[in-house]
Amino acid sequence: MLDFGLRQMAHFIAVAEAGSYREAAERMFIAQPALSISIRKLEEALGTRVFERGAHGATLTPAGRAFLVEARCCIMQAEQARQSARLAALGEWGLVRLGFVGSAIYRLLPSRLPDFAARHPSVTLELSEGTTVGMVEMLRAGQIDAAVIRMPIDDATGLHVQAAEKDDLVAVLPATHPLAKRKRIDLGQLAEETFIMFSRTHVPNLRATILEVCRKGGGFTPRVTQEATQAITVVGLVGSGLGVALVPRVITRFTNEQVRFVSLTNKESAGCLTLAVATRDHEVPEAARRLCSALVQT
Repeated sequence: MLDFGLRQMAHFIAVAEAGSYREAAERMFIAQPALSISIRKLEEALGTRVFERGAHGATLTPAGRAFLVEARCCIMQAEQARQSARLAALGEWGLVRLGFVGSAIYRLLPSRLPDFAARHPSVTLELSEGTTVGMVEMLRAGQIDAAVIRMPIDDATGLHVQAAEKDDLVAVLPATHPLAKRKRIDLGQLAEETFIMFSRTHVPNLRATILEVCRKGGGFTPRVTQEATQAITVVGLVGSGLGVALVPRVITRFTNEQVRFVSLTNKESAGCLTLAVATRDHEVPEAARRLCSALVQT
């Protein structure tokens, strides 16, 4: 364990630069006897003398010259550490680990992250894609600081959740489907179709929302033949002629020649989807709080 600290190193540097205990004491606003005691304790801790005192002031010994290089580095690094801590407390520095569900990359993240990055250049983002179920688990385990998830979730205990983006459900049909050229259709017109559905294991809540919209808006329960985790995969399976599907409207930003996206007339499909930003309800880094505020802005 070191027997000296930053203050003693600062005293040492002041004497080395001034070449005089008297002048260094004046610069440091400290009594000269106190400065002498500080340097003596430093020398005792080092086990060697760092100054030779004479009629012309204080001159560095070889050991003192070697120590001066390292002492200046230590003081500089300590100042950098202080600045980093201050900026981290203000949310202007540090690492933020953000998890997100796949559909967040279509509109939410591209529209919000560039401005955040420009405003907070010293904050590093570490991004990881996953499912809502996985993101919630990672949040609770402390493996990520914030997550963009799909609502609703079964258990929000211990989490702080804020809505960030609303969206509609739209139908996605093979390009050759008889209804593909329509601008709008009623859900009931898809009652006899086979459906590509989101995975009951990995995307249970989005799946549940779609099933509820079909029951309430179309009066039927979809006949599911294939499942997928990512929306883009669902669209690809529809394009392969394996069925029809309901997906978030934001997916329509990415066109596919094999499919057509068709709006629904049913009011149950409008605004039924919510992307939200979640954090733990305690011990959230300030930089993560700032990122969340940027993501939920209207």
